[in-house]
Amino acid sequence: MKKIISLSTRFLLVFALLFALIPAVVSAEGEDDVKQIYIFHTNDVHGRVVGDSVPGKDGKPVSAGLIGLARYKGVINVFKELYEDSVLVLDAGDTIHGTNFASLSKGQSVIRLYNELGVDAMVLGNHEFNYDSDDLTAALHEADFPVLAANVLKEEDQSKAFESNVILEANGLKIGVFGLATPETKVKASPLNTVGLDFADPVAVAEEQVAELKAQEVDAVVLLSHLGTDAESPVNTYTVLDAVEGIDLVVDGHSHTYLPEGEVYNDVLIASTGEHLKNIGLVSLTFTNGELTERKAELISFVEAMQYTPDQDIVDYIAAVEEENERITGVEIATLLNELNGERENVRTGETNLSQLICDALLWATDADCVLSNGGNVRASIPAGTVTYGDFLTVLPFGNMVTVVEVSGQDIIDALNFGTDAYPATAGKFPHVAGMTFELVGAGEVQNVKVKGEEIDPAATYALATNDFLAIGGDGYEMFVDAPQILLHGLMVDIVIDYVQSELVNEAGEFSYEMEEARMVVVE
Repeated sequence: MKKIISLSTRFLLVFALLFALIPAVVSAEGEDDVKQIYIFHTNDVHGRVVGDSVPGKDGKPVSAGLIGLARYKGVINVFKELYEDSVLVLDAGDTIHGTNFASLSKGQSVIRLYNELGVDAMVLGNHEFNYDSDDLTAALHEADFPVLAANVLKEEDQSKAFESNVILEANGLKIGVFGLATPETKVKASPLNTVGLDFADPVAVAEEQVAELKAQEVDAVVLLSHLGTDAESPVNTYTVLDAVEGIDLVVDGHSHTYLPEGEVYNDVLIASTGEHLKNIGLVSLTFTNGELTERKAELISFVEAMQYTPDQDIVDYIAAVEEENERITGVEIATLLNELNGERENVRTGETNLSQLICDALLWATDADCVLSNGGNVRASIPAGTVTYGDFLTVLPFGNMVTVVEVSGQDIIDALNFGTDAYPATAGKFPHVAGMTFELVGAGEVQNVKVKGEEIDPAATYALATNDFLAIGGDGYEMFVDAPQILLHGLMVDIVIDYVQSELVNEAGEFSYEMEEARMVVVE
């Protein structure tokens, strides 16, 4: 059988060619009933709704950047003009939190944009639960599309807390979509925000969902997954696919995995775009006489997306929200003379100047014996130049409070062992410290821990400053859960800004921060 041409959207000129070719290809199929659908998908957008502009340095096009929702809708508009009801739009979670644009409206601004985008279904990511129950409910109430999480149950009666699945119609086909949220949400979002919720075993729930959708005679089953493929996750997408049959496609999120052509695992296609709308995911499914005969995954890059016209309604909405937010985010703090490094791959595996600055700020504000904070709490870098309140809010968007708890020396040792047990792999729980140093001799094995230059005493009591997320067991730091609270300070972001302005900024309104001597020494 002659293969149907797949639209890879390299440049706008391709469209004219496609109009000429598609009818000829279909007629060549004879009496076969061949249908194709196109599934656009994103994952781990983290509120990055604003795209980068086309020009790079010296007017040259940049090779990478954030596509943004306006340009993304421009791509979708072209496809829907070409293929009408053959286009679906899915999102794999961690969507409505992570930038000032998202968090200042408690996620509602992003949901409204997703309505304009034409999203057909979304799964809940762990970072959706950065909002408390009332705020998350209010945000999801704005959605004109189903938000799925089949394995999230109400603790009181084990009923479904959110929608489980949806059957979407495209090109005369029935596509069954179900969603799974990561059980890691219990520790990778504030535990307070998931009180009263259970995260059931994704494998058992997936089996139930596949059976339910198959019983409704769908033509294909899509798992909209926020489980990811990271080895550090006890249950991930691979775990489900090792145990469950009947899934045709996984649109995956959580691990920020970049799959340019997808990955076939146990005869199931897994699609994932990376993160932050740096790429647009596109899966084409071909059905011949009602049977799924071909699956193809590809990514539309930043440069390719620049060939499309941004959707003006989305451009206007984003501009209106940013103008309103500017009253808060535009307040200038100081002039930064060197970049502060908060890149994900760096703060989740080791120290940076930004992570040290943040920990120093906590030590300065609390006068505690030592500080321990998590790398996953740092969400962005700050480039040199004028720094605003919004820049710091982008780095620390979670609204965490600073707290001081009373812990034993052994608790600190246990915390350092726990926080480093994935090293050298990235982990949000990776520990950053001030007022203490330690040596790492292997994953989850620290030695020579010192507090204020003195060897730590496992039996002694120490005042530890941290963020309230870790203090209640966030990221799995259960050794802190019952620790007595000595002090509760203000917002972490405000304390960091106060430290910068009080201790680092000079009379000219400038500051810089270089990483001091390593507080964690890796012993080879």
